[in-house]
Amino acid sequence: MKKMMTSFVLALFFGGAALFACTNNNEAEAEPKKGMIEEMTDKAAKEMVDRIRTPLDKARSAADQEEDRLNDMNESLKEQQ
Repeated sequence: MKKMMTSFVLALFFGGAALFACTNNNEAEAEPKKGMIEEMTDKAAKEMVDRIRTPLDKARSAADQEEDRLNDMNESLKEQQ
C-alpha cells in the first residue's frame, strides 16, 4: 500500500512537471498582438483626443501671446515714466 502511494505521488509530480514544462513557452509571456477591433478603438480614441487637444492648445497659445503683449505694454509704460 505504501509503495503504491509513493508511486502515485511520484507519477503525479512528474506528470505535473511535464505539463508545466510544455505550457511554459516564450510566446505566452510576450504581449499579445492587438486585434482589428482593438486597433480601430485605439485609433478612434487617438483621433478624439487630438480633436479635443487642438483647440485647447490653440487657446493656450493665444493666452500666452496676449500675456506677452500685455507684459510688453507694461514694460514700455514703465520706460516712458
